[in-house]
Amino acid sequence: MPEPLIAFLWPEADFRATGLAVPDGFAIRFGRATVRAEVEAGADGADYILIGSGFGRVDKALLDLAPDVRLVQLTGAGYDNVDHAECARRGIPVCHVPGLNAPSVAQLAVQLAFRLTRPLTMLETGGEPEWLAARKAHADMARELSGRVGVVGYGHIGKQIARMFRGLGLDVVRAAHRDQQDPEVPALPIDELLATCDIVAVALPGRSDTRHVLDRRRVGLLKPGAMLIHVGRGGVVDDGAVAEALESGRLGAAGFDVFESEPLPPDHPFLKLSGPARQRLLVTPHVGGQTFQSKRRNFEVALANVVRVSRGEEPINRAPYRGS
Repeated sequence: MPEPLIAFLWPEADFRATGLAVPDGFAIRFGRATVRAEVEAGADGADYILIGSGFGRVDKALLDLAPDVRLVQLTGAGYDNVDHAECARRGIPVCHVPGLNAPSVAQLAVQLAFRLTRPLTMLETGGEPEWLAARKAHADMARELSGRVGVVGYGHIGKQIARMFRGLGLDVVRAAHRDQQDPEVPALPIDELLATCDIVAVALPGRSDTRHVLDRRRVGLLKPGAMLIHVGRGGVVDDGAVAEALESGRLGAAGFDVFESEPLPPDHPFLKLSGPARQRLLVTPHVGGQTFQSKRRNFEVALANVVRVSRGEEPINRAPYRGS
């Protein structure tokens, strides 16, 4: 009898680099989730599908290639790239790994804030001319990280972001939500938060009810000169409205790791900004959770869930799904 097959839709090198082993008694097949042909080849006849959050689609066509699949497992916190209705119709559990990448994503948010506040000019050749030029460039741009930080989306990542900024001595508030409590971090209505914070960090997941939470109106509410950091999910923020706010000078700076269209298209409004506006923007290719430690934690828990299901046990961390 053939070994049950895990379709691990990640580059094989990423998995091997973690040092994790394939669970005993299982076969594994790799494929890049961003390449549909590899996704289909990987999932063909698979018993378990493991795929990154936000990369590639687990849809009806893919599930048709794996009619006996017993689990769709996300290797991140998000779960918006899966057809939950179709999985529910087939009785396939969909699970994710919430919170495991939160330290990595939160650290990127703080790193973006630091780099936008105090860009560093590195020395390369030595000598007085370079030394003086680097000091002048630093003096022209350098600011302390200061002011009030507002966190929009106070889940695992948002809490980590708040903790890190508070540790740096900044005042931190959060957007009020009826299901979230934290006596140490005050809650404000989101519009008030946007209008009063010097740094706004967005860490909302991608769902139908979070689409364009920061729409054109709310981007217009941001405090003049504020910094906007986005490490949630693409589509939560209106990218075009942010580009306009940067171009006009109303928005002081922005750092984005996620976008409405990924990969970032060449005609994205961020890439069409004028020189001065572009200098106040940092964009990274959705790498917030992509650290060695984060991937190892995520992959380990995901594979443990495969073993759990293979034994007939209830999987952990089912992704929320509100059926029709």
